[in-house]
Amino acid sequence: MNNIKSLFAFDRNQQRGIFVLLILTIVVVASLYYFRNLPPDPLVLDDVSLYQHKVDSLRRIQTSRRDTIYPFNPNYITDYRGYKLGLSIKEIDRLHRFRESGKWINSKKEFQKVTHVSDTWLDSISPYFKFPEWVTNPRKNTYKPFVSFKDRKVVAVNINLASQDQLKKVYGIGPALSGRIIKERERLHGFIDISQVRGVYGLTDSTMTQLKKHFYVTAPVGFNKVALNTATAAQLLAIPYFDDYLVEKLIEQRTLRDGFKSWDKVMLTSRFPQEKLTLIQLYLTLD
Repeated sequence: MNNIKSLFAFDRNQQRGIFVLLILTIVVVASLYYFRNLPPDPLVLDDVSLYQHKVDSLRRIQTSRRDTIYPFNPNYITDYRGYKLGLSIKEIDRLHRFRESGKWINSKKEFQKVTHVSDTWLDSISPYFKFPEWVTNPRKNTYKPFVSFKDRKVVAVNINLASQDQLKKVYGIGPALSGRIIKERERLHGFIDISQVRGVYGLTDSTMTQLKKHFYVTAPVGFNKVALNTATAAQLLAIPYFDDYLVEKLIEQRTLRDGFKSWDKVMLTSRFPQEKLTLIQLYLTLD
């Protein structure tokens, strides 16, 4: 007990210090309470026109957004949108029944015919109607029915005068094959017969059939067959399928046989290209 009393035993100076501290605490607390409960000073503006202008501008923007009508497709008017646009319940129902039948409105006159809206409403709202592009600007039908190569009308031309583009119009002939046909034509100095084209690499039987429908062959001007039994070496060398060796052997055999009497004898000549006999006969005759 004595120990507890000793805790509160202060001398006079200590008692004064505690009293002063207590007074200061009360003053601080009272000051804080007072200043916190002071009424706020009223806001005084000398010129409010600037603020009022901003407020009015915001109000106008809000009103404009609320009243603005953006372009829309009348086929998709909902109940709420119809109410906002001023349509009656009956007019909206007529529109919805028409759309439920699977039909579309494609003009403002058709819209009025379906919904029975007044001319006044139509004149004020129809400028905002927006129909699909294919309705407002219909394109002319440029579709051309497909015609197979078999059924197309063909105007045949001389293949010796045909360009590469004309050759490529034949089904099965592309840039590479048409180029090889032209090179073969140049090597032969012009085709004598359409069968010569068949020897071009890559040309199939079916493509050859189509080619014959588009082209024909006319022998070059001044072309005449050469008589094998009287032809000179120069004349024989002019034949595309002959070379120096073969011409030499042909003349040799012709001399030994006192002229060729048949093509069977001609084919006995050394290195004679028997597979090209039909083509060679386009240039030679035994008469």
